[in-house]
Amino acid sequence: MERLQPPAFAAAVQAVAPVCVRFAAAALAALVLAWTLPAAAQRFDRGLLWRVEGGGAQPGHVFGTIHVSDPRVTQLPAAVTRELNEARSLTVEVGLGTTNILTLANRMVFLDGRDLPGTVGPELYGKTAVLAEKRGIPEPALRLFKPWAVALLLSVPQQEPSEVLDHVLVRAATAQGKPVHELESVDEQVATFEGLPESDQVALLRRAVDQHERMPRTIGRVIEAYLARDLAAMWRIGEESGEGSVEAKRLNEAFARRLLDERNTRMVERMQARLEEGRAFIAIGALHLYGERGVLAALERRGWRVTRVH
Repeated sequence: MERLQPPAFAAAVQAVAPVCVRFAAAALAALVLAWTLPAAAQRFDRGLLWRVEGGGAQPGHVFGTIHVSDPRVTQLPAAVTRELNEARSLTVEVGLGTTNILTLANRMVFLDGRDLPGTVGPELYGKTAVLAEKRGIPEPALRLFKPWAVALLLSVPQQEPSEVLDHVLVRAATAQGKPVHELESVDEQVATFEGLPESDQVALLRRAVDQHERMPRTIGRVIEAYLARDLAAMWRIGEESGEGSVEAKRLNEAFARRLLDERNTRMVERMQARLEEGRAFIAIGALHLYGERGVLAALERRGWRVTRVH
């Protein structure tokens, strides 16, 4: 197979760049569509805004986001607006400025001479191409995407990236002159997916294609659960997608371990400095808050006192 020529690579980057800022939203959507494990009763099963106190610092707050632009979501509750206004700084999962977008664009496409049809096979590629065309990704550019990247792009609703909740928070903090910190790098987020065996990445794409028609309804239900501040309901919605096969459960466990458990550990470690500064406002995906393996429980184990505000 010939290596990518400069015009082909330029076309791929041109196609990728407008959708790179959807990466965080796609990660959440992919989680919801992939998750099938039972959701037993857990602590921290309800609530989006939590006060975190301890260590002599002024109280900080952790806020659970959902990476969509739905106006019902981006119209912040009064309690959230108040604590963001009073905060000394804002911390998000990852920033999506120009440098990060270009980094992500390069990571989402093959640079070693391979292509998507050769990786996933003609049948899956044909189905993928039909759906990608509807998303404005022409077939010549699609060929250059990696399987995990296309799976994410097909698993997130079409929306205006600049109006996603996380960006609304960043704009508000920036307008107030607050510093904005990041808990992860783009490379670390990409590694969540690229660290999976390629066969699992292909399986994620196959699931995204197979469930594409159901995706709008599923995301709609997730948004309703989010508005109800019901983390447990958000977690349970994904159970319908796995169809109970042993392979689906294995894939879900591997994916959730990388997407949630491993990242929760990293994010908790890195938010310590912000919390110790006092009056930190930390915004991360809502499902990172849920349960005994979530961020809130981990903060308690580190000696912080965690109280629900909203």
